[in-house]
Amino acid sequence: MTEGVSTNNNRRSFLQGAVLSGFAAGGVAPAFAVDEEKLYEKPGPMLSTESGVQYQVIRETSAPGDKVGIVETAKVGDLVITKILAKNKDGKVIMDTGRQGFAITLGQKKVIQGLEDGLIGMKAGEQRKLYIPAGPLTEPLKEDLEVNVEFERKSGLMKFFMGQ
Repeated sequence: MTEGVSTNNNRRSFLQGAVLSGFAAGGVAPAFAVDEEKLYEKPGPMLSTESGVQYQVIRETSAPGDKVGIVETAKVGDLVITKILAKNKDGKVIMDTGRQGFAITLGQKKVIQGLEDGLIGMKAGEQRKLYIPAGPLTEPLKEDLEVNVEFERKSGLMKFFMGQ
């Protein structure tokens, strides 16, 4: 019994130390705070976009601003920073950004349409599992895909360069 408590305390200490070391090094905290209970939640119900992409919310945002409605939400035209792990139905990895962020400008059709559709409406810090059926949503791959995607944050970089 005490072993389980010790493991939880070690995990909590590690997570707290990681967050505090980011502040001490002058880093910026991510768009969401680590909420240990939410890390192990069961996925939400299966939902669907208008285009037919099915998805489950794996982790909701735990950003403090979500309680007052000021968390960034992805919409067409936004440059979003994501983490992506995409596999085909056989489990072969198609794309893995690893721990590094991957920038996508929504609406520019630089990635498969199903991924863009699954990102729209996500809140910063949210993680979803997308189920994208083969066809126009997966062009040019033409196969069923399962994509784990985490929306880290929006980037104002494009607005900066465009002078907006």
